[in-house]
Amino acid sequence: MEKKVSGKSCLIFGIAALFYLYELALRVSPSVMTNDLMVTFNATSTMLGVLISFYYYAYTVLQLPCGIILDKMGARNLLGISSVLCILGSGLFAISDKIYIAQIGRFLVGAGSACAFISCLQIAANLFPKRYFVILAGITNMMGTLGGLFGGAPVAKAVNTFGWQNATYMLGAIGIVIAVLIFVLVPKDMGDAHLRQKTKPQISKSILNNISKLLRNPQVVLSGVIAGFMYLPIDAFAELWAVPFFMSKYGIGNETAALASAIIFVGVAIGSVAIAVLAKKIGSYMRTIRLAMLLTAIAFIPLIYTSCGLYVAFGIVLLIGFFTGAQPIGFTIAKESVSAEISGTTLAMTNCIVMLIGSIFQPFLGALLDFFWKGEIGEAAVRVYDIECYEKAILVIPVFLLISYVLSMFLKDTINTENE
Repeated sequence: MEKKVSGKSCLIFGIAALFYLYELALRVSPSVMTNDLMVTFNATSTMLGVLISFYYYAYTVLQLPCGIILDKMGARNLLGISSVLCILGSGLFAISDKIYIAQIGRFLVGAGSACAFISCLQIAANLFPKRYFVILAGITNMMGTLGGLFGGAPVAKAVNTFGWQNATYMLGAIGIVIAVLIFVLVPKDMGDAHLRQKTKPQISKSILNNISKLLRNPQVVLSGVIAGFMYLPIDAFAELWAVPFFMSKYGIGNETAALASAIIFVGVAIGSVAIAVLAKKIGSYMRTIRLAMLLTAIAFIPLIYTSCGLYVAFGIVLLIGFFTGAQPIGFTIAKESVSAEISGTTLAMTNCIVMLIGSIFQPFLGALLDFFWKGEIGEAAVRVYDIECYEKAILVIPVFLLISYVLSMFLKDTINTENE
């Protein structure tokens, strides 16, 4: 019997999506506190980079365990525990006067954030008809990009007005409100208890069997790899190298260059929903995602190699973000390729692959910049990379998008398997 869309289901999904928005804001918020953090902890840029990375250490490592726990415990309990971890981590980060305490705080925030995305997808799978999943995945992705935007300029204004510690306390207070919403409005049993009961006996053995089964499933592994490559415009460009690229290419300041990253996030927010709807109308996930990959790769070429005006370049990155919004389709294909009992583990494994690819490509592009560096040294003995260095390094992104296009030829379309 097909599930019906109810107001209660929409409320539960909305609260979970709000938590995902919140954790994304927590993730990016240190980027607007860098100077204050370096002064507070007397830290070098390397030390600061390690501090911020403690979030990712917890987030990436816990992806697969979170998926397994989600299948056993359910989304409500996991979301509640996760929100508490985010609150505790934010509070510890705010009161820290030593860098190792701040590192523990960031680790707790990363641990609390690890389940946010996959919990949204699991709730979408359990409470809504299957035909809505890809659209709800797009909405979830949109909420994440809005969280990235909120963690930028608004938090920066709060930092400038109240100081970084008080701004972090404010973020913690928002987390308390979201935690209350989770514990009060999200029911413990959302009608999926029967799925967890099926896997209750021999838990350790069943977990290992499920992981082994997923690793041998080319649909799941390839979906994760393709989704990871499709996310490179965000984690390898927008979150790290877009600002220095625009500063070098157009001779502008960092505030103006930062608009490029913001515009990409806006594009992703729009595209995540619009492309999901388009996929349903076309009747094919694979044709949609292949078209998006190809157009994203093509859009990078004029951005990298032509001397178009700044506003034209901003228009191009908006398109790049829009086409990148097709990335959640990879999660949909992975989920639709397995049974419902292990969907949480599947989504977690897919997200883990995506995060691993991002964590590899961020330093990889940095290594390419160092390889192409021409030996120029600027103020404070800092290396200066000219636009040619950035062009050669960033070219890796469209190259791997084309590789993902080829890999997609080995995936089966799952849209026709859905129970309409």
